[in-house]
Amino acid sequence: MKKLEEAIRQNTQIHYNLLMSNIIIHSLIKEEDKQILLLLLQDRDRNYVRINHNQQCLENIQKYLEILQPIKVAYEDLVRVGGKGDGGYVMYKPNLLCSSGGGGIPLNEVKAISLGVSESSPWDLEMAQRGYQVVEYDGSIEQCPYNHPNIAFHKRFVGVGENCISLSSIIEDNHLKKMANILQVDIENAEWEVLEQVDLALVAEYFTQVIFEFHGCNPEEDEGAKRRLKVLEKINEYYEPIHLHFNNHGKIFYSQGLFFGTTLEVSYMKKGEIPFSKEKVVEGILEGLDYPNHPSNPEIPIYFKE
Repeated sequence: MKKLEEAIRQNTQIHYNLLMSNIIIHSLIKEEDKQILLLLLQDRDRNYVRINHNQQCLENIQKYLEILQPIKVAYEDLVRVGGKGDGGYVMYKPNLLCSSGGGGIPLNEVKAISLGVSESSPWDLEMAQRGYQVVEYDGSIEQCPYNHPNIAFHKRFVGVGENCISLSSIIEDNHLKKMANILQVDIENAEWEVLEQVDLALVAEYFTQVIFEFHGCNPEEDEGAKRRLKVLEKINEYYEPIHLHFNNHGKIFYSQGLFFGTTLEVSYMKKGEIPFSKEKVVEGILEGLDYPNHPSNPEIPIYFKE
């Protein structure tokens, strides 16, 4: 039975790839974009590549890109933490905000809160190795995948339900000081409800830098887009996006010359914490810092309005 199911799955995948290949090849789009779209068809699993030139889809992509377009930060002030694969993030160099960077904050007092842990959470491990006190929360695994003295694991789901712990409670329970703490969130679509419920002013009091993997940003879902854009506007009241990256193994859209991914990695800095440029980033992929989540597929270009 399993062999039959696998054969059906493979057959369905072949038919899908043939259909999409023909659509891409015969579409009136740039040759360079065609090549990227064809390469992105590889190893799609349950995800897909979709071409949708409808105005609603295009406008939602444009709105997402506008609200997430990062401000320019000096390349040398950015670092990738967690390795080159999935689970690594580009962020403002954390040491620049601590005593080693002249900020006057002892590194061993700063905490990195990680919401959403898996059997491989390389960002957590590297932050612990850098000297941060890493506090993990996830109810889907039994224990932390690493044995490191700087990592404390809590088997709790983060959310707003009865059996979940809220972000406000996490701040209170960990006795956070108002300093350069860092928050990293990858909780598989629960982030929207958490952010809708939490007081972002409170979050901004305790976290200088926040890093999200946002899920479910499907530009075809108009009501979903409205909800998520409202949350992103809420974040932008207190934080500035400094980096955006598309997960190249999620669902991928192409609309009238713009690429978009439904899974987004976004790094933010608290407003007023560093001297922000008034310029916006116009090139979406940082060589030497950004790497594809799925190595066999190319990066997804990010085209911002200049």
